[in-house]
Amino acid sequence: MSEKNYSKNKSNIGKIAYDWLMQSNQAVVWGNTSRGLFLQIPENKIIFLTESHNNGPVNITITNQIPINWKNNDKIEIIQGPNVITLRNQFDELRIVIDKIWRTPEKPVGNISAAEQQNRLLQSARQLTLLKDGKGYSSFLIPVLQNEPAENLDDQWEKTSFNKINQLKQGLMVKDKEKVLGVARQLIGSGEGLTPSGDDLLTGIFFMRKRWFENTKWLDEIEQSLTREFQQHTTAQSSTLFQCALQGEAIAYIQEMSDTLMNAATPFDQQAIQLARWGNSSGADVFLGMILAIQCFQK
Repeated sequence: MSEKNYSKNKSNIGKIAYDWLMQSNQAVVWGNTSRGLFLQIPENKIIFLTESHNNGPVNITITNQIPINWKNNDKIEIIQGPNVITLRNQFDELRIVIDKIWRTPEKPVGNISAAEQQNRLLQSARQLTLLKDGKGYSSFLIPVLQNEPAENLDDQWEKTSFNKINQLKQGLMVKDKEKVLGVARQLIGSGEGLTPSGDDLLTGIFFMRKRWFENTKWLDEIEQSLTREFQQHTTAQSSTLFQCALQGEAIAYIQEMSDTLMNAATPFDQQAIQLARWGNSSGADVFLGMILAIQCFQK
């Protein structure tokens, strides 16, 4: 047996990640990115271990280096203690000293004029369109916001996706549960990356719905079906983030963007730029979901 490397960290841990780890005794290394390491716990739930200061419901921000010897499919033992969670295998042991349990902040009062909201939406859409340069659904942001056709869509996936998004919008507008569920099923898993574009779009819609639009109880009936679809037809990472959205929880980038669109007193500054840094196209795709939620749910 190899000698272990030990690391002790003061950490910020998302509330959902904390709850899941306290209920689990084993994880599996699910994947690595330049920003951190994904751990999968039972029921295909994903926790993100990162050195970046990126608060989120399933994120654990640590101060020291992530164990370099942990590879995909390695099994990790989880040991709970007072204010400490230890992750270990035969190579490395990581002691997470809990400095803060992060929760999505309470929402501010919804108070913004139609003109100011539209200005913030349009400015953010322009920034994300430029920064994402055709990735994912970024080409759709301004057309959907301004209710215009999307031009110069040479790629068949883009054409099909734009049509499906408009069908979804129509279903949401008239509260057609069957249509919404049918189109959403086609969007789940559609796109590239750890969180495909269709998944991110739906995550944006349902996070906004849970946080800001209490007048959408009619969607309660399809949440369970959508949860099953996510679990069966897309990545564990996407499924986890969608589960968080259904609880009104999201990474800070998403929460901050949503609040500045709904509350005029929330400073409107770098939210779109921050959101653009998330994933290959995820920031733009989630933002498109926010646009749809505002258009379809706001009275």
